[in-house]
Amino acid sequence: MKVSVKKIKRPLFYSLKIAKATFLFFCFSLISFCLLAQSSENKERELIALSGGVGVLSFHGDVGSNSLVGAYSFIRSGYAFSIDKYLGSRVSLSVDFLKGKIARDEKSSDNLPKLNFESPITQIGIRGSYFLANLNTSTINPFISAGFSYLKFDPYSDLLDANGKRYNYWKDGSIRDLPESGFNYFFAQKIDRDYLYETKLTDSTSNYKRSTFTIPLSIGVKMKLTSRLDANLLVAYNYSFSDYLDNVKSSGNDAFVFTSASLTYHLFALSKKDREQVSQLFAEMDKSDSDDDGILDSDDLCPGTPNSVKVDVRGCPIDSDADGVPDYLDKEKNSKSGAMVDADGVEITKARMKALSKENNVEASARKDVFNKDFNEKPSVEFMKQIEEMQKENRKNNSETNSTSNIPFDLRVADWNKDGNISSDEIAKTIDAFFDGTITFSAEQINRLIDYFFEQ
Repeated sequence: MKVSVKKIKRPLFYSLKIAKATFLFFCFSLISFCLLAQSSENKERELIALSGGVGVLSFHGDVGSNSLVGAYSFIRSGYAFSIDKYLGSRVSLSVDFLKGKIARDEKSSDNLPKLNFESPITQIGIRGSYFLANLNTSTINPFISAGFSYLKFDPYSDLLDANGKRYNYWKDGSIRDLPESGFNYFFAQKIDRDYLYETKLTDSTSNYKRSTFTIPLSIGVKMKLTSRLDANLLVAYNYSFSDYLDNVKSSGNDAFVFTSASLTYHLFALSKKDREQVSQLFAEMDKSDSDDDGILDSDDLCPGTPNSVKVDVRGCPIDSDADGVPDYLDKEKNSKSGAMVDADGVEITKARMKALSKENNVEASARKDVFNKDFNEKPSVEFMKQIEEMQKENRKNNSETNSTSNIPFDLRVADWNKDGNISSDEIAKTIDAFFDGTITFSAEQINRLIDYFFEQ
């Protein structure tokens, strides 16, 4: 799309403006660096804050200035990120990144060309904010911001439909594939816009740069959600130093508005004083020897060694015969190499193994004899089955349920299915486990278990 405009050459004026902006940016950065250094030296309680959000972009410039509909009828989406540093309780400095699109269409009742454009934009810059209330004490805090940014843009226009036919706007408001004329009235076909911005826009009289500087001026409100998380609402008016964002140079420079919602996450660090205290604490821990064996805890593989016990270089008690039992517990300090020993470090010989086996057999036989003698005085298994059926019927009629807590504590191991009742099968299973030695039970407990069976 070609636009006829009068070219005005003012290179010195624009050079001065850019030089002035660069100087102000340098001064602002230098002051901010000094404040950051001072804050870092004094507190360092908060390192930085990271913000991210989404919003909508609306264009304000030449295209659409006389349209029947407002700028917010052609909004486009955008997203933004920033790195924030809070300087005190009311001021912050941010590095901002913004990416999205700006667009505008003309909707008018006259027969003028209906201009339209869409342009991707990328903006990066620095911004300072002033908060109206103390950041440390206020939950809802309004703020104002100003900054300086660099912007890249590249405008495109929707001039062709999906079939590649050029749009021709007629006085009756229709769009046709031929220019408006008396002869074309009979041959022109109506076409619809596809709103695909396929044609890159250029100015026939100026090869303008597709980048510029902007000044973002913002108002917003910060809402503290937690000690580390904030929510932000922001409206930023971005005034550009170019009148070509829409490829039309006319009355003045173009601008756009970014309305957004974002979240801010604060990254904290210990203060200098706290860091020194933590470092001192770790230094003291590195030098500690809690069991007083002469080996620091950081190198001690056997912490908690009793006092006066000799240890090796690893902090473990001396084991002279290497049988796995330290000397201070070893009742046989010179066991043969590779010999099997008990918990006291005494060698287990074949003769001793036979004696232990015989003792175990005698103990099992005695338990069996004692149990058989006592059990013969009790009712038979068949009778116990009958009693169990009667108990089940009574519980069913009375709608009663027993709890495991009613069973004596030392007998609860016999409630194998954990239903709160002892059955005859569970008694038999307990007796088998008693003989196998898989549970620690006595003959007296077996008898009490049978008594409880009839009482429950």
